[in-house]
Amino acid sequence: MPDLPRTRQLLEEGLGTQRWTGYTLTALHRGQRVSMAGGKVTRSSASVCWYSAGKPVISVGVLKLLEQKPGLWDLPLEKTFPELKGSHFGHLKLFAILTHQTGLRFTQLDLLASEGTILRILAQTNPADCQLQPGQPAYDPRGGWWLLGQWLSRHSGRPWQDYLHESILEPAGSGQMFFTQKGRENNQWERAPIMPELGNLCGSSQDLARFYRTLMAGSMNPETGKRILQPESMEKFLHRWRKGLKDRTFLHPVDFGLGVILDSNQYGASTVPYGFGTSSSASTFGHGGSRSSIGFADPEADLVVALCLIGQVSEPRHQARMRELLDLLRSELA
Repeated sequence: MPDLPRTRQLLEEGLGTQRWTGYTLTALHRGQRVSMAGGKVTRSSASVCWYSAGKPVISVGVLKLLEQKPGLWDLPLEKTFPELKGSHFGHLKLFAILTHQTGLRFTQLDLLASEGTILRILAQTNPADCQLQPGQPAYDPRGGWWLLGQWLSRHSGRPWQDYLHESILEPAGSGQMFFTQKGRENNQWERAPIMPELGNLCGSSQDLARFYRTLMAGSMNPETGKRILQPESMEKFLHRWRKGLKDRTFLHPVDFGLGVILDSNQYGASTVPYGFGTSSSASTFGHGGSRSSIGFADPEADLVVALCLIGQVSEPRHQARMRELLDLLRSELA
């Protein structure tokens, strides 16, 4: 595997022009790995905040628990959360959250509030409050995913962070990753300019790449032989459940599996937000992190990428810089 000199040069140039203040990249291609870091991230083994690029860890955890308790799949959420009884959210099922089709969107939800306070807010909110229709596709960055964490806690009988660490991250070879929580101190953690909110996945680009490599290998870690999900669950995870629908948050068609973004270049490779490069294959899957990062696997190219840029910028600027970097990276590997 080449050392990606042009990609490294562009990343370093971005530091000089203040397009970002730090970066970390790990790429796995055909059994070989290259990692690099710069600026505020002093080494590729340092932890950064991945924001929503870590959301597939939670959705994989939900599917893992459903293997043990399949009857939960078809239950309305009010069966798990009596606090939501009779509300729009309470009538929804897991599928609506995982495909971002709740008709709800919480962009300013205070995740540091108490569980009871947040549940009251969810119970009192209707699609009209979010300028949406029931079931309308709209990426929800906070409310639904917070609820998935509580769902995991209530049905696993332990904190959702512990469940995901033991059941998903450790078997994937990503056991050094962690979810932000009050009082967490780590000398190897390069904090983002804005304090990461409670529950965001943090860790090195190497560790996030191992997670996606495990998924690309059918959810079996190629080093340890440990399996995260059964084949049937992986098939559900990657099935194109939401297809060709315009997302009211992204203002662009984006296809979804269960809690994972699927390649959507067919709707505009140069315009699709949080894409995986303009030449990504149709089987590519992953997730972006708010105006900063991305993690994905492209099985046809035998490629895994975890890339974080320190320094959040506007959506248009971020989409342009990430697309440029991913296209250059892919061209060097071609």
